[in-house]
Amino acid sequence: QTLLTEAFRTLTRRLQVKLAALLASNVTGAEHLLKLAADGRAPAALLLERAVKDKLLASKPVNVNERIAQLTKGVAEPSGDIQKLIDERRSNFNAAKASAARGEKIFTLNCQPCHQIDGAGNVVGPQLDGVGGRGLTTMVSLRDGDVQSGLFRREEGEAIVLANSVGKEISIPKKDIVERRASTTSLMPENFGEIISPQDFNDLIAFLLAHGPKPTK
Repeated sequence: QTLLTEAFRTLTRRLQVKLAALLASNVTGAEHLLKLAADGRAPAALLLERAVKDKLLASKPVNVNERIAQLTKGVAEPSGDIQKLIDERRSNFNAAKASAARGEKIFTLNCQPCHQIDGAGNVVGPQLDGVGGRGLTTMVSLRDGDVQSGLFRREEGEAIVLANSVGKEISIPKKDIVERRASTTSLMPENFGEIISPQDFNDLIAFLLAHGPKPTK
């Protein structure tokens, strides 16, 4: 508890959110986080961050909705600037004005250092083959109280396969799943709106949409 208190006191906001989301990934950690917030040893505003709240709701500590509401009473909602910008640009996507060829250049310059597609790039972030056919991030609550999240890849018999935040595939038996739902949390870098213009983003979406699932033989 002392180490966590010190961490929440000294870390940058971005790292605080990551730590809070990590704690919220299972019911025990979620209880610790809620207690820290109740005692004033962690910023209550963290409970409203989408990445944190998603996992808190999925891990389901006792009376989680009521506790979040009580602890964040009077606390301003996070601005969500990154997600709002992504949502706005995604809704404004115009296929008629987009070029997948130009988008490939945007991907190579801005995305390839962290993401891999068609064997090119790195897997610091999720590998993107088949991204054009993927949905939102999937949140999975397990019977042991843990929460797993990642991009849905496929179903394999009695299991589902997700790609986690470092691109590693994880197989989860369906019998261990209590709840499965979509999350709209984005992992995009905070400054992506400054380095990728609306037109470049339009082209990038066209390029990614062109990489749907490969047909099975």
